[in-house]
Amino acid sequence: MKVTAVPANNSLMPVYFQGRWVEKTIRGQRVMYSTNLGAEFWFRVDHASFVTLRLLNLANDVSAWIAVQIDGLPYQRLAVETLPWRLTLDGHRHVIRVVMSGNTDADQLWATDAGFAVQTVTSDGELQAVRPGHHSVTFIGDSITAGCWVIPGRHAAVDYRAEGNYAAIASDLLGLRDVRVAYSAAGVTWPGTGGVPPLPQVLTAIDDRTPWQPEPTDLVVVNVGTNDRRSTAAEFAPQFAKFLRQIQRLYPVSAVAVMIPFNQRFAAVISAVTQQVGATLINTADWQPTTTDGVHVDAAGSRLAGQKLAAKLRKLYPELLIIDSY
Repeated sequence: MKVTAVPANNSLMPVYFQGRWVEKTIRGQRVMYSTNLGAEFWFRVDHASFVTLRLLNLANDVSAWIAVQIDGLPYQRLAVETLPWRLTLDGHRHVIRVVMSGNTDADQLWATDAGFAVQTVTSDGELQAVRPGHHSVTFIGDSITAGCWVIPGRHAAVDYRAEGNYAAIASDLLGLRDVRVAYSAAGVTWPGTGGVPPLPQVLTAIDDRTPWQPEPTDLVVVNVGTNDRRSTAAEFAPQFAKFLRQIQRLYPVSAVAVMIPFNQRFAAVISAVTQQVGATLINTADWQPTTTDGVHVDAAGSRLAGQKLAAKLRKLYPELLIIDSY
């Protein structure tokens, strides 16, 4: 993805933070903080022999993980508890991308500071914030959109891949900056894990102490309903309609596209309500991505779903889809 040098969008370090981040003081240290998997930061480095990344280890038990990509090459994954990490470089220019990759349901994200806290990015070379892409997309959803359980296994955080799920793949294929608003187990009518409230309450908050003002993106993609199985269709329909209207108010200049969940839960309701509020419907019945557990899309399924979503969005919004490379 092509990047552009920009002023840093924070006061703490010379990097570009992509997604839902706030400046916050935790454990007496000023940090950039997020509760969202898929949140990222980007920077360029010149004339350096090393770059060092430092994040606070805030996990209750099992360490959170990050994924680091250099010049578009395959990601390297690191446990936050093993940081700081010193990356040895060769003095040439490199673009570095860091994605918040995985955490666990035990992390009490909403009532305590248990998310991702970036302390510093330092180097002996020249650091420059860079912004990827020309356009942007906000993904609103649950654990599938966050990137949970992409890898088969029993280990939360370790088996998550926010950088490799369908939302990340579609965004990268289309050269879009990806803003993720997604939490494990959350639905329109049902709270998530870690004390996270139902999705209508998270659109304007990072946690129960930190408000969030949604930033405009060119496109909003909604993938919800899987976790609302405790509601009947009659109960879900008005709540879903209210939720979509809330999104339209918060993102008044954004195109809004609504996906039918991969498991097709509430497909008829979602289709009818989406048309009723004037959003664009994306049918997924014939995609049939493979899963790790019957619900969460696995690595192969993520590639398939990401490619199909990218193809659909390319047809719907050709003006947004500029394919670039490093």
